[in-house]
Amino acid sequence: MQNETVQLSLLDDEIANELANESPNVSEDKAADGAQEISRGQGADMSSANSADSDNASDKCGATGQRSEFDRINNVSRAPFRIHDFDTPRDKEMAVFTHAKKLSEYIFVITEKSPKKLRWSIVSRLQNISTELIENLYRANNEREEAARLEYQKRASVCIDLLDFYAETAKRMKAINLHQMSVIARQTSDVNKLLRGWIKSGKRA
Repeated sequence: MQNETVQLSLLDDEIANELANESPNVSEDKAADGAQEISRGQGADMSSANSADSDNASDKCGATGQRSEFDRINNVSRAPFRIHDFDTPRDKEMAVFTHAKKLSEYIFVITEKSPKKLRWSIVSRLQNISTELIENLYRANNEREEAARLEYQKRASVCIDLLDFYAETAKRMKAINLHQMSVIARQTSDVNKLLRGWIKSGKRA
């Protein structure tokens, strides 16, 4: 159980890092927009440089307000993302569900930055198969008969194999990077081990 908690904590760190890496891009885009606003404001100030003293004072206040707005936009950062519902439960039998949910969460986070041209092909397949894995786990857990439960467990096992394939393909197509593919491979291996343990136990989670 302690090992599983450490593994999920590491995946939490990966998710946090992926989300943190998005912040500079968001800030830079908004900063550029703020800079354009300031540039237009400064142009307006120069064109009215020969106006009355009251107008000059008003322009300076406007420029100061724009600079403050620029500073506010430039310092925007995304709030930390954390889903506590996916933390490791006390019941060890539920660990397979927890790890599968964390894996799906990670996949959705990293594919937000994938190229748009790939979002309706390999990226959507990667996302869909991660949720299909969770669906099969829940369906297996709701079956009272062992044969029916085993059928859904086998489908979940196939989903794990497909996740490995789609992750490798996504990496080759540059939808994700090597590190992200490695994280998915490590997590699918953990889910697979937990699933096999569940199958061997022959019990409902």
